[in-house]
Amino acid sequence: MRKVVYSGVLKFVAVILFIASIMFGVLTTINGIIDYDAEDIDIYSFESDFSDSWYVSYLLNEPENIMLNVYHSYFYEYDDNGNLIHQNENDSEGSLEDLATNIRQQFDDFYNSDKINYFVQWNDIVFTNCGAKKAEDLMQGEYFSYVERDSEGNVGRTSTNETRSYLIEEIADFDSKSTITIGCNIKQKVVEEYKSIWERQEDIVIGAFVQTIVYVIVALFMLVYLICVCGKNKDGEYNRMWLDNIWVEIHLAAAAGTGIGAVLLSAFVLDEYMSGHFPNNLLYLVLGALSALGSLIIITSLLSIIRNIKTRRLIKSSIILRVLKWIFGLMIKIAKWVWRHTKTFWTTIFKLLSKKTGVILISVFFVYTVLMFIMRICTVMSPIWLVLGILIFGFACFVVAYRAKEFDEIKKGVSEVRNGNVAYKIPVLKCHDMTTLAVNINDIAKGLDESVSAKVKAERLKSELITNVSHDLKTPITSIISYTELLSKIDELPEEARDYVSVIAKKSDRLKRLTQDLFDISKVQSGNEDVILEKLDVALLINQALGEHDSDIQSSGLPFCVEAPKELYISADGRKMSRVLSNLINNILKYTMKNTRVFITASEKDGTVQIEFKNISAYPLNFNVEEITQRFVRGDESRTAEGNGLGLAIAKSYTEICNGTFEIVVDGDMFKAILKFKKYV
Repeated sequence: MRKVVYSGVLKFVAVILFIASIMFGVLTTINGIIDYDAEDIDIYSFESDFSDSWYVSYLLNEPENIMLNVYHSYFYEYDDNGNLIHQNENDSEGSLEDLATNIRQQFDDFYNSDKINYFVQWNDIVFTNCGAKKAEDLMQGEYFSYVERDSEGNVGRTSTNETRSYLIEEIADFDSKSTITIGCNIKQKVVEEYKSIWERQEDIVIGAFVQTIVYVIVALFMLVYLICVCGKNKDGEYNRMWLDNIWVEIHLAAAAGTGIGAVLLSAFVLDEYMSGHFPNNLLYLVLGALSALGSLIIITSLLSIIRNIKTRRLIKSSIILRVLKWIFGLMIKIAKWVWRHTKTFWTTIFKLLSKKTGVILISVFFVYTVLMFIMRICTVMSPIWLVLGILIFGFACFVVAYRAKEFDEIKKGVSEVRNGNVAYKIPVLKCHDMTTLAVNINDIAKGLDESVSAKVKAERLKSELITNVSHDLKTPITSIISYTELLSKIDELPEEARDYVSVIAKKSDRLKRLTQDLFDISKVQSGNEDVILEKLDVALLINQALGEHDSDIQSSGLPFCVEAPKELYISADGRKMSRVLSNLINNILKYTMKNTRVFITASEKDGTVQIEFKNISAYPLNFNVEEITQRFVRGDESRTAEGNGLGLAIAKSYTEICNGTFEIVVDGDMFKAILKFKKYV
């Protein structure tokens, strides 16, 4: 499945689908714009219903808009640049007559009078284009509006359209005394005609919008897929392309320039087409080519940047990031230089302020100096007193800092003892209290030194005793084994005596192995074991150990499941690692429950190679995992199983002298031995 997902063919198909989706999305949008622009009048603007259309509100508000425009144009005069040059008075009887004349003229010239019926009463003057006797007569039909304002400025409104107009309220800025009543409705044939236009335009816009969204979703899906798989081959390995060697800034400039240029050029071509200056048969070809070329350059640059991010080469491939990194590094160096050259000063200050006694004394002297300064201001004395106060304050700080050195000596002594230097002695101090504390710390260090020396000596004597005894036992054990072999070859030996000889041979062989194990572990723990580190193949090491125990594994009936990758190397002593793996396999063969599987795995993570042995124990695992790797400690406390309790101890010791770690983990009846080494590179 991975090879299919990361295959080059599928990536190529995804790029083609991305470009095609962008291209068809652009062409669909352009086609919708052209179809919508071909309409004689634009009515639809994403309303949910024709009744919410802006055009319905526009027609119903036209009489109010005419009234407001008449007032505005009558009382304000503007120059050719639209600047107010004169404001007429509106309180004369003649001005009201002129205003009525202007209103009548505007309604006579009303170009939408064929679409609506209106009745407007301004004071006692009526303006209408229908046979209505009053404004209330027009409160019928599918869409109507009725509004009235009395002489006190109170406004009442009834309308089938939810859009509220405040035009009549704005007339109060010019005329707050006149009564105005306006009634209008849209003619039914106009409603039917424009509702049909609205529905047609809705189909054009929504159809183009939905199709474009589908293409955008496909393009986004392809983009996400390409971002996830770019930079990896069918084997899951990271790789780069020659395009990734181009600076990131060039990719960004190319993508941004192409995107902006394609949009601007497409807008220019579309505008020329709308003006009739561009051939119809070339429009979609040019726009499709622009969108395809733009999306190709953008996706190519984007994927190149993503590959650099995945391969951690973004900084190396970016001029700006490299400059920023250099500036940041320079700032760090400058900060370190400043800190290094001011460290002594700040260290002295911080040490001084970290001492409680020092803080108290400095505070006292500071208060004293401040008081002297206040006295200097209040008494208008000679400046010599201020200088004297500063000198006294500096002298006090010096004395406190000098005495604070004794605290540093105490701290240094404790630190030395903590780090294992128990022979360190704190020098004699001047302060009596500090001297007592220093003597006590020196006595503690002396006691620790004597205790550690005694323990080391006892451990050394024990190791030497074990080594000497093991060495001295080799000769008699070898003799016993030799004579036992001679006895077993005598033909006239009775059958009962042969059984005795067999028992002696078995026990002497076990004693020989125990003696050798004791000798080996004593050499390791005493530091006398030679270690030859070399490059070892983990898989080969495991297979060799399994091969040496092949007959025992076959007779045990335990299936061994081994998983060790090739070319996984560690640095260790080959002979000792063979002994470690041999002891672990012997341990598994002795203590594993029948009819269960044994798992041996090797893996690498973060530069560490981990070798793990797992088996199900035939005995309850009720021991302490920290004690099981010590000498003569056995998981089978009844000691009914074969073994001497040294196998895991030797395995742990050999692993550690090869610079590895040995860990035992118990999970229920699951016994796990885990070896960890640094990967050999």
